[in-house]
Amino acid sequence: MKLKVFVILVLVVAGGAAVFVSLGGLPAGGSTDAATYLTATAATGDVTDEVAATGTIASTSTYVLGFGTAPRLSDGTATAGSGTWLVDTVDAAVGQAVKKGDVLATASTDDLQAQLRIAGVSLAAARIGVSQARDALADASGTDIVRQAKVAYYNAMNGRRQAESTVADLEAQIALATITAPIDGAVTAVAIVPGLESTGTAITLAASTYEVTADVVESDISAMTIGQEATITVDAIDAVIGGTVAAIAPAASGTSGGDVVSFPVTVALTGAPSALRAGMTADITIVTASATDVLTIPSTALRGTAGSYRVQVMGADGTPTARPVEVGLVTDTTAEITGGLAAGDVVVTGTSADRTGTTTTGTGDRGGFGGGVAVPGVGGPGVIRP
Repeated sequence: MKLKVFVILVLVVAGGAAVFVSLGGLPAGGSTDAATYLTATAATGDVTDEVAATGTIASTSTYVLGFGTAPRLSDGTATAGSGTWLVDTVDAAVGQAVKKGDVLATASTDDLQAQLRIAGVSLAAARIGVSQARDALADASGTDIVRQAKVAYYNAMNGRRQAESTVADLEAQIALATITAPIDGAVTAVAIVPGLESTGTAITLAASTYEVTADVVESDISAMTIGQEATITVDAIDAVIGGTVAAIAPAASGTSGGDVVSFPVTVALTGAPSALRAGMTADITIVTASATDVLTIPSTALRGTAGSYRVQVMGADGTPTARPVEVGLVTDTTAEITGGLAAGDVVVTGTSADRTGTTTTGTGDRGGFGGGVAVPGVGGPGVIRP
């Protein structure tokens, strides 16, 4: 009987000790003398929350160019070119960088020029006809004669308009015999050769401005807005490029990694280097929230849950004391402190046991030392530490 009572007392004491530890008391697993605390000093700094994803570099726009038609934006199926043209010159090559307005190719306009000369003569004659009809109308007298003069004048006017339209059409066709770059970009395809005929798309031109589209998981998409800053890393050319979020898909693109729903997000690049090419793989990091020049501590120092966070503050005698704190932005690594601490305060982030791998994970309370419910928006379980 005495043995049973003794065992019950031991269990009660052990349970009380566990509760004491969970509330910020002595380190679990030993006395304060047996623990070496890991600490950090509250200091002014920046807190940044980010979303990371991977995508493929693409030009912001691609044009297909051909003789006889204006440049057309490519959607993967669009073609350019109207009629059959004898290619005269080609001043474009695949990979060539061009500027807006640069002449890329020309076609022969001998036939059109001949037609234009004839149309010009017809227009001159039509203008003379209008002048004569106007004079005849002014000199006409009598109802029938005036009526006939008006009809002649109207016919002359119609003839002049038709002649003007013919001249304008021929001039437009002649202009379309010269292919010019509609944008700054790079030539990606050339399908014409001087001396041979062209009947369709002659040149394809990709813009020199780039974007990257990546799938962002549903847990991160709600924190994203148009205009957020981004950093794009392209390992192939060892480049880090700035950018901004340009588009967020309103609907999911599907699932990845099992049942994780993702949304396409497009980031427009700024100041892309000349070595960048469409099709390169890029890692993007998008800043979804930030706080600058604020009081910060490692997020591992936080205990509790949203609205009731606390930290362990080291006293002058080396003993930690629990203190409630108010927080702002909290990320996986850093927490913004808005109340309860001052710059220079030393907070406990864990114990020496953390460095030896003897910590355990759990789901009790915010990861710091003593349990770990993750902060909303901060992924992963907390870490239970003494």
